[in-house]
Amino acid sequence: MIRVKKNHDVPSSLTTTSRYDGEDVRKQLLVDQNDKCYLCERKRDTDFEIEHHKSTHNFPDLVQDWNNLYMGCGYCNRKKSDSFDNTLVPKDCNIEDEIEHFIDFANKKAVFLSKINDEQHNETTELLSRIYNGTNKLRTTKEERFFEQAVSVMNRFTDLVMKYQESPTPETEKAVRDELSITKELLGFKYWIIKRDQTLSQVFAADIIWNKTA
Repeated sequence: MIRVKKNHDVPSSLTTTSRYDGEDVRKQLLVDQNDKCYLCERKRDTDFEIEHHKSTHNFPDLVQDWNNLYMGCGYCNRKKSDSFDNTLVPKDCNIEDEIEHFIDFANKKAVFLSKINDEQHNETTELLSRIYNGTNKLRTTKEERFFEQAVSVMNRFTDLVMKYQESPTPETEKAVRDELSITKELLGFKYWIIKRDQTLSQVFAADIIWNKTA
């Protein structure tokens, strides 16, 4: 999960109709979020929904608030439901800096460590953990497949980083840089692989700041 840039222009359907999911809203959110779910960062070509950061059940006055609308996948939307209304606001926070992401391959789990101990950060890490690790001790089939997909993406990226470290050529550097493009998946995890290594941080510093404000 990383910071999301949001277009300042409010889609017209939010002010001229009673809908929150007009086509102009859908299109703008897909552009703003590079076709990715704002929570899990997976590409969603067709499986996407308009997600209310603060739920419609608990905050009915924000149903058409542009700043409260994000694009999410069905899987994450169900996990979030109306139980996580106090998570970090994606457009206002450098989540990729404040919450460390990594895959604990040995224990088959995703780990999220907040650098700040407050309610919003703690609730965000809890939600991310539920998304990646499941709600109960054993993952459901859907949760297991979700996690396996994340592991596959990160295994591929880790292999590219190791190839670059073993042979830092323009080709291996480009392969890593391509995977750090804002259009790619799971950047929250990829950024932390880079940031935990001083040499990698220096080489790829400009590739892990896509959504930060000036």
